[in-house]
Amino acid sequence: MRLYDLDHSPFAARVRMALYAKRLTAAVAPPPGGARSAAYRAINPLGLVPALMLDDGTVIPESEIIVEYIEDRFPDPPLRPAAPEERARARLLARFADEYLAPPLKDLFEAAKAGAGAQAAPRAAVERALGHIARTLGGGTHAAAYAVGGRLTTADCALVPLLFFAARAARMHAALFAGGDPFAPHPRLAAYWQSIARDPVAARVIAELEAAQVRRAAARARGEPED
Repeated sequence: MRLYDLDHSPFAARVRMALYAKRLTAAVAPPPGGARSAAYRAINPLGLVPALMLDDGTVIPESEIIVEYIEDRFPDPPLRPAAPEERARARLLARFADEYLAPPLKDLFEAAKAGAGAQAAPRAAVERALGHIARTLGGGTHAAAYAVGGRLTTADCALVPLLFFAARAARMHAALFAGGDPFAPHPRLAAYWQSIARDPVAARVIAELEAAQVRRAAARARGEPED
C-alpha cells in the first residue's frame, strides 16, 4: 500500500494513526508535484490528501473511507467498538469532527493568520462543535481516557488530529478563546485531551503534527511557499 500524505494534514494524520494502531506498514509519500498537480489528480481526481493506493492500483480517497477500509481489511486489532451503540457513538464523534469542527477551525486559523478581526463566527462554530463532542464522549470510568470505551478506536483517530489544531490555535493566538483554552469550558473534553495525549499511538501522531508545524513555520520565515 502507498499512502499519499502531507505531514501537516489532520486528515492524513487520521489515517496514519489507524495504521500505527494496527502496526501496518505503508509506503508514505507526498503527492507527486503537489496536491494540485496534474500528476496527482491523475491518481486522485479530488486533488486532496490522503489517498491510499492499493497494491493492485486501486485508489481510495477520503480519510474516513480509508480508515473504514483498513478496519475491514485488517480487523485485528480492532478499531471499532464491539457494541453497536458504541460503534454508532464512534461514528457520530467522527462526523462531528469532520463536518462541524474542521471547517470553522480552518476558517478561524486563516482569519487569525491574516490578522483579520472577523473571527466571532468561526470561533462560535468551533466552540459549538467542541460542546457537541464533549457531550458525546463515552461515559463511565473510561470517559477521560478514550473517546469510546476503554481502548483506541476510529473515533480517536478522527478527533486527535483536529483537537491538536484547536489546542495549537489557542497556543499560538491566545485571544482566540476565552481564557486561552478551548477545552476549559468542557471538563470531560479537557480530561480526554490530557489522557489521549499519553496514548503511545496518539502521542506519535501529535508529535508528527507538531514537527510539521515547526517545519512549515521555518519555511515561512525563509519566504518559501507552504506545501
